[in-house]
This record gives sequence, structure tokens and C-alpha cells, in this order.
Amino acid sequence: MTAPSTKISDFKAIGGTSPAVVRMRQEIENVSTYNVNVLTTGPTGAGKELVVQALHAMSGRKGKLICVNCAAIPRDLLEAELFGHEKGAFTGASTTRKGRFEDAARGTLFLDEIGDMPLELQAKLLRVIETRKISRLGSNTERPVDFRLVCATHKDLNGKLHEGDFREDLLYRLSVVVIRVPSLKHRVQDIPELVSAISNQIENDGSGLVPPPVELDGMEELMHYEWPGNVRELKNFLQRAAVFSRGQPLTRPMVRKLLHLDERNVEEQANLWSAIHKIPASVARTTSSERNSEPIEIQKSDIDAMQTLRSDQPFCLKDHLSNIELNYITTALKLADYSTTKAANMLSLKRTTLIAKMRKYKIDSDS
Repeated sequence: MTAPSTKISDFKAIGGTSPAVVRMRQEIENVSTYNVNVLTTGPTGAGKELVVQALHAMSGRKGKLICVNCAAIPRDLLEAELFGHEKGAFTGASTTRKGRFEDAARGTLFLDEIGDMPLELQAKLLRVIETRKISRLGSNTERPVDFRLVCATHKDLNGKLHEGDFREDLLYRLSVVVIRVPSLKHRVQDIPELVSAISNQIENDGSGLVPPPVELDGMEELMHYEWPGNVRELKNFLQRAAVFSRGQPLTRPMVRKLLHLDERNVEEQANLWSAIHKIPASVARTTSSERNSEPIEIQKSDIDAMQTLRSDQPFCLKDHLSNIELNYITTALKLADYSTTKAANMLSLKRTTLIAKMRKYKIDSDS
């Protein structure tokens, strides 16, 4: 254990007071100075890289933070990237080159998207973790390596394990400590603090951009949005706001315009109108004895209420029609025998859009 050189409070971009973030920050502080393997999990764009940066900065280790994206490097080249190679080890190896394990000497090696590492390379990584020695490609000499390993993934490694795409023994080795990074929609109370921290970061990154101040109603709109792209999407939004706001404060209408919310609601409304006419009220009590599920109740009053809305008046589907949308999606799936392709056609949705909505409502097409 070494003395930390940086405090967690120095990392404003992972600040906040939501329970999930407070717990995450405490876990970072607890594990940062111990040379144990850490696995960070969470959705894309949630800030896993920031967690890794904090772990390294607070570790007290004197070496560099070396980052390798396992999904971005072709599998044929990933082994040479990690282990290095001797001159002549393969076609094109005109010189000897150190690998990333050696580059991370006395520092931290960050393997991003570890779930995409090929199985044959997973076995070699496991051996390096156990022996702390590597052999460059084309060499029979083992070299000791001193690195702290941190991995990240947005994938379900337990699911990949059951599918035979990930080694169980490696998973246990990587997950000595697991730090879960929450999605932004599960920490909306942190958005004002994040907006301030990210705005300061943008102002000092050399881009010349100055994000505008956010009015109270604009902040409410930001906190109401679900942020599927998480913190990365929030940063992109603030950069876009700096370009198009022309220095004017961000109000609710401006936030909605920059997030294209009105256009999305109009499109969803059009899709729902089409779905209303394609799914008759007579299917309201459709049930499936094979799946032993309860009947879906679609009340005529629900359809009448929607039909009273003017077609030129956009509304927020998420706020006003979530329950109705859930009923129609579930009914369409039943009528389509749980084929997402057929159900999507019935609802005039793209299949990927339907799957996203099924995830939102926790609908399992196999159950």
C-alpha cells in the first residue's frame, strides 16, 4: 500500500451526491492504493475511463497509465500490442518492440472492453496475472513485469461466460474488486454539478468553446431527459450548446431544440397513431395459455383519450403514454408470437427501436 498522490475530490467529473455515485467514490478511495485487480462495469459513456484515471492517480504508482482498447485492435495484432515482439517474429516485425505490459512498468495497465478479448489471448492474460512474467513474440525469454491491472466492460461477462466466450478463471482474477458505474438516468440529481464540471473542462480544453449558463427551467429539462448516451452525451450536448446558443442562457425550449426532443415526440406520435389503427380493440383480452400469462387489458377509453388529441399537438410519450405504450407493445408481441420483427412491423417501428423499448419496460421476448 502506498500513499495516495491525489484525492477523489479532485475529479469533478465523477462528482455528485446521488447514493450510487457516493458509493462508487468510496469504493475508488478504498481500493485505489492497493495493487489488486479492478473491474469497472457500466453502460457506454457512463464514465468508466474517469474511474480508471482516478484509480491510477490515487494509487501512488510512479509509472504511466497505459490504455488498450481490446475491441479496437484486430485480434491478430492484439497479442503483439500487449506482449511486444522481437525483430523478425512475424512478417513486418523489422525491429524489436516492447509491449503494453512492459510500458506499464510501475504504473497501471487499463484494458478497456475486456469482454472482446479473444479466448486464446484470455489464457495468456491469465498466465501473466498469475506469474507476473511475459514473453515477447519470437522470444523464449521471460521478463518480469510490474503493473496494476484495471479492466472495463459494458457487456455482461457472466452471460459471455455461460456462452463459452469468456474464461471463468480469468473473470475471477479480474474481479477482485468490481466498481459499477451508474448510468446518468440513475443519478439525475448530479446533473447540475456535472454540467458545471464539464463546462469548466470544455472552457479549458483549448477548443475555444464556452458553454452558456443554464436557466432553472433548462436545468429541469436536462434532469428530465433520460440520457441514453450518459455522461458522454451530456458533454456532447454542452459542446453543441456552446456552438449554437450564441451566448444566450439555455432555457427549456432551447434545451429541447438542442436535444431534438420535439422532433422525436412528433415521430413517436405518428408511429403511435399508426399503431392505434393496426391493433383493434378486440385484442384487448388476448392471452397465451402456452406462456401462462395474464390477459392484457386495453381500455377503449384509453384509445378514445388519445384520439381526442390534435394531430398537430406534440406530446411527451414518456410522460403521458408509458402505460399505454407498454400495453400495445406487449399485445403486439403476443399477436406476433413474440417475434420482434413481426411486432415491430405491426407497430410501425424499427426492430431496434422496439428492442430498445422492450429493454426500457423490462419485457423479455423469451419468457
